Amino acid sequence: MTSRQLAAIRLALQKQRAQALSGGSVRIEPNRKDETQVGVSDEDAQALSEMLQVLNSQRNKGQADLVSRIDRAMRKLEATPDDFGLCEDCEEEIPQKRLLLMPHALLCAACQTKRDPRRGGARKSVRDFD
Repeated sequence: MTSRQLAAIRLALQKQRAQALSGGSVRIEPNRKDETQVGVSDEDAQALSEMLQVLNSQRNKGQADLVSRIDRAMRKLEATPDDFGLCEDCEEEIPQKRLLLMPHALLCAACQTKRDPRRGGARKSVRDFD
């Protein structure tokens, strides 16, 4: 990979990291707003509050996971730039289009599918729609 390509990927990683952190984490609201209240006054409000807590928690977890993957890719890019862009499983070169779209990708599409078969579940190949 050329130094120009590495610089473009480094810039893309920095932009994605900044974008992921720009929103900040979502505050998870407690179920009871009034400390003196005992029990649940409105069961619908309780269920809605719990659902929002789960959704916000999952969003925060996803955001932290993305930032972690980006940081790992940035460390790899700095430590071993010659190995950056090689799939960690098959050691083949990850296509440039994939790296520009997902600069934190550590696996090629084929190895990613093997590791996580549920993603893109129904498609067998890129040309399934033919």
